[in-house]
Amino acid sequence: MNSKISNKVITYLNKNIGLSYSTIDLGIKLSIRNDTSLPMALWSYSLITNDELDELYNFLWR
Repeated sequence: MNSKISNKVITYLNKNIGLSYSTIDLGIKLSIRNDTSLPMALWSYSLITNDELDELYNFLWR
């Protein structure tokens, strides 16, 4: 995933998954630092559950 995260993804994470903006910002920083996608960074640091990861990928792929 590109380091540029769309506002739609940020809004989805906040409104549908329930992450705070500070948690989303942390996830973005971790994904850049570890050169991985935002969903994997959020999941690998236990910021989202497996079910939320699945929801996020479903959102990204539609």
